[in-house]
Amino acid sequence: MRARRGLAAVLLLGTLAGCGIEPTEVIEFGQPATGVKRPGGPGWQARLYFAAVSDVIGVPRPADGPVGAEDAVRLLLDGPNEAEGIRGLYSEVPRKPGPGTDVVVTTGQGRVDIRLPVDVTGLTRIARNQLVCTAAHNEVPGAVPWNRVKVTLSGGGKKLNGLECDRL
Repeated sequence: MRARRGLAAVLLLGTLAGCGIEPTEVIEFGQPATGVKRPGGPGWQARLYFAAVSDVIGVPRPADGPVGAEDAVRLLLDGPNEAEGIRGLYSEVPRKPGPGTDVVVTTGQGRVDIRLPVDVTGLTRIARNQLVCTAAHNEVPGAVPWNRVKVTLSGGGKKLNGLECDRL
């Protein structure tokens, strides 16, 4: 019984001691958190992948409704918006080509095919990840999880088959 009272006293003192902690200022460090919706934020969003330092990160963009892989890839081709650029995000994917050299995106059950007007074997690892993850993380027919969506990149007479996103 005496041990219980002693333990209760220690726990009570520990709880009371924690009440004197003073608040601190906000310390900014690293990239902002991603992946969590803000309360009251838009119900729909596209998830685009942009380059940051030496890898890619997913960035939500508000949308008026569900965003398919086709629309998401087209948004990616426009590059980061002003706010994303200020955060230091950039794109290694070639900018939207001119007329007659469109990027063609088609989807099927658990797959996305992206045809580019460039040799896809010349794309950097980051550019490939940007395209594959952007396509996989938006709506694709077949209710397949994003990490099981198969993406094919083709262009310049070359083809990269069965690519999967390994980024959240």
